[in-house]
Order: sequence, then structure tokens, then C-alpha cells
Amino acid sequence: MGRIIHTGDTHIGYLQYHLPSRQSDFLNAFKRVVQDAIDGDFDAIVHSGDLFDKINPDLKDIAGTIEILQLAKGKVPILAIAGNHEMRRGGIQWIDLFDRLGLVKHLDESPYIIKDQEGDIAIYGMDYVHQDKREELDYQFEDSQSKYKILVSHGQFTPLVLVPGRNAWDLEMVLESSNIKFDVVLLGDEHGQKQKMIGDVWATYCGSTERASIKERERRSYNIIDLKDGINISTRNIQTREFVYIEEEITEQDGIGYLYDRIKEEEHKFVDAVVIITVENKGRKIPISEIEEYCKQRGAIYVQIKSKVGEEGETRVGEWVSFEDPSEAIESGIEALGLTDISRQIDLIVRDQNILDSNLKIHVKELIEEFRNGMKGLEEPGVEDNDKNGKSEEYTLGDFS
Repeated sequence: MGRIIHTGDTHIGYLQYHLPSRQSDFLNAFKRVVQDAIDGDFDAIVHSGDLFDKINPDLKDIAGTIEILQLAKGKVPILAIAGNHEMRRGGIQWIDLFDRLGLVKHLDESPYIIKDQEGDIAIYGMDYVHQDKREELDYQFEDSQSKYKILVSHGQFTPLVLVPGRNAWDLEMVLESSNIKFDVVLLGDEHGQKQKMIGDVWATYCGSTERASIKERERRSYNIIDLKDGINISTRNIQTREFVYIEEEITEQDGIGYLYDRIKEEEHKFVDAVVIITVENKGRKIPISEIEEYCKQRGAIYVQIKSKVGEEGETRVGEWVSFEDPSEAIESGIEALGLTDISRQIDLIVRDQNILDSNLKIHVKELIEEFRNGMKGLEEPGVEDNDKNGKSEEYTLGDFS
């Protein structure tokens, strides 16, 4: 019976820590998954969204992705949906382009059938849908007589992920509303591997293929769906760049030499690694630049030093130095704001270092026009999105001219 690799959240193109080597890591991680599928004689690769990190990936990342997809052509089909990071409203998705090139099948309400002598497998897709548009969904799919029916989607689905606020998507409601009785649901958006039985349906997140945040400590992975003797879901880890975590408490009595001794115990792991040092500060000032230079001289490509203070040990920036990586700090802050999809996409464009300032207005205008064309029933001249506080944001093309 069929064996499927379930992957997602590859976020190709993410320039983490502004390092080209980290940008390449995300592409290489996806390549490892595809090569595993080819070598392991799988029936399909299912990608559950966020192939790219942004809606306007660099040409080198597009070219690199095409090269990887071509490796699989004729050997193992790649089936995919669009996630929230790469979703273009009212326009063609990258998945559609690759579909037209014969490299990827963009899954939708019509099933992709994997033929098998023990029983066919029907795989359906549902792209990421913003919460404001989900009420319009009818969850109706083309029927199939296949033995197994699989749905692929992207989003923060409860009850697998407990999400307070506007972004939660009720998977139990989706399954109850669907005209198809699914056996498995393959999900993307959550960067950690999760699985849960909902009624008699298995639902699972595969996790991301690279660490998009220092919070993602677990080994990166993808899922293997084996349908030979029922439904069996297993996880296979991916070898990625090492992240070395050092956590220590230092007091006035310890002296800085104690911290250096602790760092030296781990320095054999530093070569080509990202090093994260978290210090519980008891009043001792830390020579940040000296420690960073020490770690880099021993091969670390990036060093981040964080202060852990407070009665409950919460991590926050010390008053004497800023530890936070700017990119991650911005991402965390924006996520906490609960911005709408269009706001998030504008933010990604504004912060994209590959877009010239002189072209910024053009890119934002194009995005707003796509958004307007993709929405129905909204009054001109602006487009309104409701935020989590019930307020509205209005965009007019004149605001960006």
C-alpha cells in the first residue's frame, strides 16, 4: 500500500540573521526531503504549505527550487497547497506556476489519485484561507471511491493547536461540514510535529524542515504516512545546521570566568553552528562583544546572547544591552499584534532588503490591487480588514503613491 512523505513549512528564501548561509540552509533542507523520497521509493511528496517564506521570493531561490523539483520529476509526484506566507490574493500562486511546468500538482477539491493494487488513495487540497473568508467555505469536494481519502491544508487548526483569538480554525467543524469522509488530514503552519485522533480521523502537522526561530529546539522533521496496514504516521528527522544552546546562571560571586569555562565545555560543537547563550543575570555585567568574538573564532556563524531574569525566569532583554536578534524580535512583535494577512504581507515587502526603496511603492501597490481584486463586496475606494480588537484598517492606493 502507499507510502507518502508529508512535509511543509520549508520557508525557502528566509534570510535568517541576514546570513546567506542560513538562506541556503532552508533550500538545502527541502532538497534533503525530496532526495529521501526519491531514494526511499515513495508514492508521493505532499507539501502542506509555505514552500516559500514570502510572496516575492528571490530569483535564486526560485531557480534553486525548480532544480530540486526537477530532481523528482518522473520519479515521485509532488503535491502541494499554498500557505499563508506565499499566498497571493486574487493572483496566481507559485504552486500554480510549478503546476503549469509539470513539476507540482496544486491540490484542490478534485482528488489526485494514487493507484494501488490494495486500494487507491485520493488526496485533496485546501489552500490557506484567511479567517474573514472562511465563512464562505462549503467544504464540498469531488467524491471518490478510493480506499483512503486524505485532506491537505494549512493553518492553525484546533484542537491540535490551542490558538486564542482570530486565527484559530476548527478542524472538527471542517470534518463535520465536509461531504467527504476523510481518513487523514495533513497540515502545515505549525512548526512542531503534532498528531491527534479527531473522532476516527488522524490529523497531523509535519513540523518545519529548518529552524525559523531559536524557540524551535527540536530536531527538524517530516512525516511518513504508511497505509500498508491501516494508517501509520511516523516522523523522520532531518540533518540540519547545528544550534548549540548554553544556559547558565551567573552571580557576582561566580565571576565571568565561570561563564567562559562553561562555554569552553561546548566549544567543540561551534564549528558552522548557531550558538545561543542564555544567562540568568544576577547583577553581573557580561562582556557581550568579547563572548561573541570568542565563539566566532571557534567557528560559530552566528552568536546570540540572551538575558534571563525575573522571579519566574522569563527571558527578556537586560537593561544594559540588547540581546535580541532584530529579525526575530520584529517577527515576534508583529505576531503578537495579530495583524491581518494584508498587513503582514505589506510588512514583509517593506522589510525585504532585496527590494529597492525606489520600487517599494510599486510592489505595495501591486499587492493592494491583488487584494482588492480578490475580495468581494467591499466598497471602494478602500479595502477594510478587521483586526483582533474589532478595529479596521483601510488602504487606498493613494496612500502609497
